[in-house]
Amino acid sequence: MVLPAARRADDDWMGLAVLANRSDAEMGHRRDCAGGAGVSDSRAGSATMAIWEFTAGNSRLRVVSGEVVLGQRVKLVLRRFAILILLCGGIPAIPQKLANAQFPPAPGTGPGLPETVEAIERGRVTTRILYVTAHPDDESSAVLTYLARGLHADVALLSLTRGEGGQNDLGPEQAPQLGLIRTQELQAATRGYGVKLYFTRAKDFGFSKTPEETEKVWGEQVLDDMVRVIRNFRPNVVINGWGGVHGGHGHHQAAGLLTPKAVQLAADPSFQLHGPASEKKDLLPWGERKPVVVLDLDRSEKPQGYLLPLDETSSLNGKTWREIGLDAFANHRSQGIAVFLGSPFLRRPIALKREDGGELNAAMLAQPLGPLDEDYEEGNMGVDPLMRAVDSALAAGRDAALRLDWKAAASSLVEAGRKLNDVPKPNPVANTPEPLLSLARSTERKREKVENALALVAGLRLDATADRSEIVPGETFTVRVESRHREGISGDFKKPALRLPPEWSVAKEEPESGNVIRFTVQTTPKPPRIGDGPAVAILPEPPPLMTASQEAVMGGYSFTVVSPVTSVRSTSTRVDRMTPLVVPPYTLAVEPKQALENLTKPRKPFDVLLRVHSYATEPGQVHLGLVVPKGWKGSAPVALKFNGTGDRYARLTVTPPQKLAAGRYKITAYAERTADRSRGLKAERFTLSLEPLPTLPTELWSEPAQCVVHAFGVQVPQNLRVGYVTAEGEPIPDALRRLGVQADMLDAKELAFGDLSRFRAIVVGVRAYELRPELPGANQRLLDYVSNGGTLVVQYNRDFIWDKQEPAPYPALISPPLPPAKEGAAPTPRPLPRITDEDSPVKFLKPNDPLLNTPNKMAQEDFKGWVQERGLYFWTQFDPKYTPLLAMNDPGEPELNGGLVYAHYGKGTYIYTGLAFFRQLPDGVPGAYRLFVNLLSASRAK
Repeated sequence: MVLPAARRADDDWMGLAVLANRSDAEMGHRRDCAGGAGVSDSRAGSATMAIWEFTAGNSRLRVVSGEVVLGQRVKLVLRRFAILILLCGGIPAIPQKLANAQFPPAPGTGPGLPETVEAIERGRVTTRILYVTAHPDDESSAVLTYLARGLHADVALLSLTRGEGGQNDLGPEQAPQLGLIRTQELQAATRGYGVKLYFTRAKDFGFSKTPEETEKVWGEQVLDDMVRVIRNFRPNVVINGWGGVHGGHGHHQAAGLLTPKAVQLAADPSFQLHGPASEKKDLLPWGERKPVVVLDLDRSEKPQGYLLPLDETSSLNGKTWREIGLDAFANHRSQGIAVFLGSPFLRRPIALKREDGGELNAAMLAQPLGPLDEDYEEGNMGVDPLMRAVDSALAAGRDAALRLDWKAAASSLVEAGRKLNDVPKPNPVANTPEPLLSLARSTERKREKVENALALVAGLRLDATADRSEIVPGETFTVRVESRHREGISGDFKKPALRLPPEWSVAKEEPESGNVIRFTVQTTPKPPRIGDGPAVAILPEPPPLMTASQEAVMGGYSFTVVSPVTSVRSTSTRVDRMTPLVVPPYTLAVEPKQALENLTKPRKPFDVLLRVHSYATEPGQVHLGLVVPKGWKGSAPVALKFNGTGDRYARLTVTPPQKLAAGRYKITAYAERTADRSRGLKAERFTLSLEPLPTLPTELWSEPAQCVVHAFGVQVPQNLRVGYVTAEGEPIPDALRRLGVQADMLDAKELAFGDLSRFRAIVVGVRAYELRPELPGANQRLLDYVSNGGTLVVQYNRDFIWDKQEPAPYPALISPPLPPAKEGAAPTPRPLPRITDEDSPVKFLKPNDPLLNTPNKMAQEDFKGWVQERGLYFWTQFDPKYTPLLAMNDPGEPELNGGLVYAHYGKGTYIYTGLAFFRQLPDGVPGAYRLFVNLLSASRAK
């Protein structure tokens, strides 16, 4: 790995917090969520995952195949791991989930009788099915559940993105943080479906109108990752979740086009994957000898093809496959899925049909063991009698399990394992023919299924619990491992062992009562290295930091049970089980994270509040200071002492220069530890934060401990006071406060009874008419406020809510009129009224209108530097009493003029805007600030 020449001591910590897999997180509605922990809040909860972006000077570090490459700008460094968020790339791969704590398991997915019987039945089916879609929540939950839990096929879901470009119904997280949340949601859902999960590194960059734009942004890497997943999972059937889709979201269309292409490339021996050679040798072409069958979903009202029995009731679970799937699908809470669970669309019949137009043999969806085994090549047919014997043993095990005769069930599964051991194995030295290699891979997959079922039947499990959630390198900690198995199950259960990162060691083993061993683990001062590369990128999460294992010998058959090491964190209301996390000794929190220097006013000093958290259990001292831009002044460093773990606080002052150019400036906090040879501690500087996500407080998010200062000029009326109606978690109120605007949050009581006349303007936040149930009932009070002289600024709402409620004073609709359909043709889909190109040209329809001139004169320059999109859910039909101010269009499309529209109503002004201020203001876009202030000032402007 290549490192920058001027390596700093804290380089080792870039990426450490991503080390262990995160446990699940229980999430409620955003109004139920506490805000994120700031400097003034002690850290609540714990977590085992962190991702961040990082910029340093004029250098850029980019990790490619395990190398760090120097470039012109640093966007992000995760130096030791494959978990990378390049701002020009996608959300990182996040590790394989093993500990399930914060997301409650979907109904019927605990390790009970239904799951045990399903595990046995999976061993009797050889079909592997890969379902490909674009985002979390795109999947058909009913189809996946039926295939995996009804037919017992080995099913995997491949989501090309992690959904970081979507919206968030739960809280303020956007971009990579939202991708982290949606990854967790999809993992919780797939546990309910009973399927595996993969991702690619494709970036969800927001709504796209064409597959061409999507493929251009995604590049060739997405195909490389798709081929890697196919060659790794080796499916017999691929379901193209967006096959045949030629409209709507460009990501969906691109996924539908790329899926058959990836299947073809996976079978092509000339297609070489990028990545380490050691990884490629295990990813041989797949589908060359026996083509993979690609299927499309038909979700029309009268689907053609093989109709899936999704409303058939599971005899084990007492629910239909659709109901089980929807229970799991409800985990997509950040997308407001609960609102749609009763939608007729989710209850439509669904059929599968071949993309090539051929006839679909439904039996291929659940091929049994024996002569129909899909992995058998010519020359391997001699093992068919063995496979039939394996199948018979598994069937006997299933029957015994249904009788709750666990001893007989275990004996039958042991017999199945013994028969698999009789299958010929390839000679590792000889030049083994591909058919024999195929047989070996197939046998290993079957053995894994049998052993998983055997562990469930025997009730064999390991409870491995660390004494802490956060581990500081160089310290020691303990792991308590308890082995359990079902009464009446006999066997030779070996002593459990720990699997640790390289160079970590077990310093002591202490047997306790029963089947318990307490291990004392000695870590090294140097943080551990974890494998990286594309192989990790396609997983939901990296592998766990530590695992416990135990060999069991039953009836002469040997197998090993592996369990992740977790930690337990309890509060007065809940208990969370998480995987331990390697952390720096010290982390910092900065407040404010963003500041604004208005260049129309004199410069003044401002305070930066710092909270330093010590994870180190030993006493220590750090010097706390700020690195400020050239020409700025900062307080002298201060010393903070720690007696062990805990928080310390400090307040430092920053003074910007009087002559300050417009731009973005970064102030970085650091905690510097001096060397202590007596304790083996080197001098080290720590500059990272590690804080809970507001929506998922058991998830820790790490980023540089910085205050970003946006410097630009904006005229703001004196004593501007604004009321804000939001579903909480919205970033605009804080952005206004940074500008010196008093922004008061309006709750249900204020909306119903408060004195609204005290506000110069009232802002209705994004989707508030959907997410604030009391708002429709209070809408007339808001209109009365406008009529009496106030200004009401309403941000975007979704069409199906807005068009139904019609809360504006005069008629206005978001959904465009449907063009007339040709006779016999399918209805033309409605075009979506949004502008996805953030650089699209903007036309001033009324350049002299006060809203574009007072108090800030708007110009074309103000629409440069916008992020992700111009806006969404523009009005498409509105009364002539409204005045549109701006027109814009995506390339090749007609202009839309409903993105910023206003009308005089009584003595006041009513404004609707679909412009994405919720993205622009947090990013410090100067023009967006100036325009938003103009809207708030409309009562003066008129």
